[in-house]
Amino acid sequence: MIRVTTNGTLRGYKSSLMRTSNAVNLARTKVLTQSNYTTYAEDPAAATQAFKLRRAFSRANAQLESTTTLNSKFSSACDALKSVKSDLADGQAKISALAGLNDANASGRQPLGEVLGSSAESIVQIMNSQYGSSFIFGGADSLGDTPFQLETAGDGSKYLTYRGVAVDAAEGTDEYTQLKAMSQETSYVDVGSGLTEVDGELVSSSAFNGALSGISFIGYGVDEDGDPKNMASIMQKLSDIFGRCDADTGAWASDQDKEDASRLTEKLTDSIDEITNQWTALDGQTSYLTTSENRLTELSDNLNEQILGIEQVDLASAITDFSWAQYCYNAALKVGNSILSQSLIDYMN
Repeated sequence: MIRVTTNGTLRGYKSSLMRTSNAVNLARTKVLTQSNYTTYAEDPAAATQAFKLRRAFSRANAQLESTTTLNSKFSSACDALKSVKSDLADGQAKISALAGLNDANASGRQPLGEVLGSSAESIVQIMNSQYGSSFIFGGADSLGDTPFQLETAGDGSKYLTYRGVAVDAAEGTDEYTQLKAMSQETSYVDVGSGLTEVDGELVSSSAFNGALSGISFIGYGVDEDGDPKNMASIMQKLSDIFGRCDADTGAWASDQDKEDASRLTEKLTDSIDEITNQWTALDGQTSYLTTSENRLTELSDNLNEQILGIEQVDLASAITDFSWAQYCYNAALKVGNSILSQSLIDYMN
């Protein structure tokens, strides 16, 4: 016959009560935190999977933030080029240049020249537009000084510079080499296209070039006739030619000026066609960024749902478990009332 002492019963009861109390605390923690686990040891498999998902979620969010910022920048660039092409080049400069060539408008050549000059200055201002604290068309040095500036030469004529270099530089000069390098600058951004490297070199097709060099849009250098390829420079030269015409009769200052005006007007039309092509290409890049932004947003939402599916507890089930654990704990306390009184022999021991 085995004699069960009160102390033995109390030890067993205390052990069971502690387990019940721990179960209540664990159930309460799940309800309060709404998490399936609070430490890695509670569910190593789920915690490992959640860690991988959270790493992917963090990367997707970083890519989404970069893509959203870049998309806004390219959208602003599209709007700027549209203003340059439609409002200034087509709407003012081209019309003024063609009107100035018409002898019927000879008396208005000087005012038309002023329109051309102001259009050139407006283009410079638009091409110096900023997105946040950076210049949209500043290339890789978007946080530097104002990229485009109209400088005044010793003879009083104006010429355009890009980041301190005259844009009408002849091919073969150091200035032209600098301009060419700046027009090809890159600043790659991860937009979720599978950023990869080979032998330490970035695969350009796996990233997106976020650098927008202003001279690659409105031109640089001079052609075989010595005329500028830059749209604003062409307008400024036409402005100077029209400005030299007679204020009353509008007569050309020289036959050379008349010939130059006709030739530059044709080249102005060509430069407008070129910037139209550039604007179309930029619009295509903006559409790609919009698609990437939507895709990354959907990816981020899907990853977040998967993470919640692993980490987040079913609240209804958690509350039910907590209620049951609380019931068991209260029942254990009531059972304890009947075994807490000790016998005289237990006190003597």
